[in-house]
Amino acid sequence: MTHSRSNLPPEPPSQEELRKALAEGDPQKVSALIRAGANIHYKRDHGHDALLDAIYGRDITRDPHLLELVTLLVDQGVNVSGVSSYNETALLVLSRLARFDAVALLLAAGADKDQLGWTPLIEAVALGSLADVEAALADSSTLEEKDCWSRTAWLIAVRTGDIAKAKLLRDHGADIEARGGSGGFWTPPLCYAVDGRHPEMLRWLLEDGADVEQTDDRGTTALVRAVEIDDIECVDILLAAGADVHAGSSTKALKEATSRDIVMRLLDAGADPAQMTYAGQRAVLGLPQIETTRFVADIPGNALASVSSDEFKSGFRRSFGKSNPERMDIAFWKSMILSGASGFEARQGFEDTCGPCPEAVWSAQRYGQSLTLLPDGRAVQIGGEHEDYYDDDFCIYNDVIVHERDGTIAIYGYPESVFPPTDFHTATLVGDFIYVIGSLGYRGKRRFGETPVYRLDVRTLRMDRLDTSGEAPGWIERHRADAVGPTGIRVAGGNVVTLRNGMESRDPTDGSFVLDIERLVWRRE
Repeated sequence: MTHSRSNLPPEPPSQEELRKALAEGDPQKVSALIRAGANIHYKRDHGHDALLDAIYGRDITRDPHLLELVTLLVDQGVNVSGVSSYNETALLVLSRLARFDAVALLLAAGADKDQLGWTPLIEAVALGSLADVEAALADSSTLEEKDCWSRTAWLIAVRTGDIAKAKLLRDHGADIEARGGSGGFWTPPLCYAVDGRHPEMLRWLLEDGADVEQTDDRGTTALVRAVEIDDIECVDILLAAGADVHAGSSTKALKEATSRDIVMRLLDAGADPAQMTYAGQRAVLGLPQIETTRFVADIPGNALASVSSDEFKSGFRRSFGKSNPERMDIAFWKSMILSGASGFEARQGFEDTCGPCPEAVWSAQRYGQSLTLLPDGRAVQIGGEHEDYYDDDFCIYNDVIVHERDGTIAIYGYPESVFPPTDFHTATLVGDFIYVIGSLGYRGKRRFGETPVYRLDVRTLRMDRLDTSGEAPGWIERHRADAVGPTGIRVAGGNVVTLRNGMESRDPTDGSFVLDIERLVWRRE
C-alpha cells in the first residue's frame, strides 16, 4: 500500500522559525510553534538556548511581553541556569538590563542566585520594598559592595528609577558619584538613569546636583546616551539642564540622532549641522531609514524595486547639468533618493541583467552633504561624496536636491565650470540665498590658498561663484559657518588644506574668519 504525501504529518517548525519568534518577543507565536512541534529545548552555536534567544535581539527594557514569554519557557521546562560558551546566562543578562521582575521569576524557578553576586542590600533594592532596604541598611559595611556587574546598591536604585530607595541610600551615605559596569566601561549615575529610560530619576539626579556632563570611560555623555536610544523626554531634560551638545570625546549627540524631533532639538540647541549623519538627514526629510542587511530592492515597497533595467542603464551615471540650473528628471536618481541605496547595492542588484557598470553608480547616500531648511518648508541638499576615493563608486557631486513640502523631489544639475563637485562645505541661509563655503573636492582640483564661495538663489536655483578678497581662511573643509548679523558669515573650525614641498597637508583652521557678503571681503577675527 502506498500513501500520498498529503497524508504525511506536517514537518515541525524549524529552529530558525522558533528563534525568530523568540527574538521578536511574541509569546503567542512562540506558543503556537511549540504546539506545532517546535523543539524548545535546543542548544545552538556557543551554547545559546531558547531562554537566551528570548532576551536577545531587541530592547527588552520596556518590553511588556517579556514576563509572559519567560513564564511560557519556564512552564515548558527549559533550563533556567544554562550557560553559553561566553559564560552568559539568562539571569546575568536580565540583571544587567535591570529586568529584575524577570530575574525574580527565574530565581523562583530555581536559577542559581550566586551568579548575581548580590549582597542582602542589593537584593533588597532590586527586588524588595523600601522597608526591606531600610532593614538591610542595618549592616552599613555593605553599602558600597558591588554585584557581578560592578554596580552598588545606589546604582541599582538609579537604574530601576526608584527615587525613594535612591534617597534612602543617599541619606545613609552612599557614594552618589559611584560608577559601575563591565568590560572596562565605567558608567556614571546619569547614564544609568537614561539607560533605564527613567526621566523622573534623571530630573531628580540633576536637581540633586549631579553634573550634567558626566561621561563614561569612553567619553560618552548622558545626552549622547539619550540620543542613541531615541529617548526624547530624557533629551529634553538634559538640554534644559544645560547639557552641551558638543560635549563627549567618543561621539557627538547629533551624530547619533536618527529621529526628526531629536535632530531639530539638537540643532536648536546649537549643534553643528555638519555632524548630522545621512540617517539623520533622512529623518529630517521624512524619508524611511534604510535596512543594511539585505539588498534594498528586495525590501517590500522600496522605491528601487520599481526601477527597470533600461532606467538603470540610462541613469546610473553621474552627469553634469548643461545650464544653470538644469532640472535632472532621471527616474533612477529619484528612486535612489527614496530608497537610500548605496552605489554598491544598486550595482549588485542590476549587474545580473545589465552587466558590469564601468563607472561609479549614482547614489544619494553621501558624506559631506549639506542640508538647509527653508522658511517656506522646502529642504535643500547640496553636493557631498559617496564612498572613499579607492572605491569603484567614489564620486563627489555638484547637484542640488530640493525636497518640496508635498514630498516631491527635484534634482538640479550644473555645469562643472559653474559649480564644481563640492563636499564637506557649509551652506548658510541669508535671505533668499544659500552661501556655499569651502570644500574638500577632488585631489588635483584644489586651489590652495583660495576659499571657494558660491551662492545659490533659492528662488531660481541658480548657482553663482563669488570672487572674494581680503584675508580668507584658505582651502577649508569640515568647518562650521554661522550667520553674523544681516551681512556677515563667520567661519571657524575644520581643516585648511595646503601644499608643502609638493605634499598636501591638512592643519586645523587658524582662528575664525568673517565674510562680508555685501562687499565680498574676508577678515580675520
